[in-house]
Amino acid sequence: MQRVLLDRSDPEVLDLVLAERGGSLRYALTAALQSVIAVPVLFLVGALLSLPLDIAMLFAGTGWGPVWEAAGIAGGAGAVIGWVLMVRAVFRHVHRLRFAPSAEPATVVLVRGAGADRPLPVTEVRRIRIDHSTEEPYDGDRAPRSVTVTLTVLLAHGRLPRLSLPEDTDTAALHRELSEALSPAVAVDLHVRHRRRPEPPPPVSHRAGSSGWLSTIGHGGSTGSGA
Repeated sequence: MQRVLLDRSDPEVLDLVLAERGGSLRYALTAALQSVIAVPVLFLVGALLSLPLDIAMLFAGTGWGPVWEAAGIAGGAGAVIGWVLMVRAVFRHVHRLRFAPSAEPATVVLVRGAGADRPLPVTEVRRIRIDHSTEEPYDGDRAPRSVTVTLTVLLAHGRLPRLSLPEDTDTAALHRELSEALSPAVAVDLHVRHRRRPEPPPPVSHRAGSSGWLSTIGHGGSTGSGA
């Protein structure tokens, strides 16, 4: 999991780092080439998706030749389409939010995998939301405590993918740091939830239910015979 941090290395700008590296065509091309290792898996998925068509072709008496050909075409199409979507995600994924000037941000630049977009008014970033949810086990529960920490950036025209943060993230400190750096230009919210995991209901005793049903049948039968 990635830790969110503020990069102040450039005194003119303030970077909110959402993902490491990125922001250059070299990085995007390298990541795109590395995604080639997923092509065999994508080919297999595409071939499996053609299974209903393959079965229909066999029942139609086409033989195995056309079936293998159809599976190969589907697998190739799945590999190409899947890889193109992965490359697009690499190029378009937002790695940083670059605010300028650093003291009182007026503009924001979305730094993606392949480079930076044009500057936008800082109002493009509507809100940054930090969610810290803790779920405690109930008495006798063997499952450990569950902690979920996420950060979401809400934009004027949508939102960035929710970022999962490590469980040990100091959300109060993160909220304070972001608020001091970005307010009042960008609102930063912290939502903390703490609850106990609900205890499951006791199992229904089928034996007791069945015996009661049988006793009812028996009682009804004896009443009928007496009449």
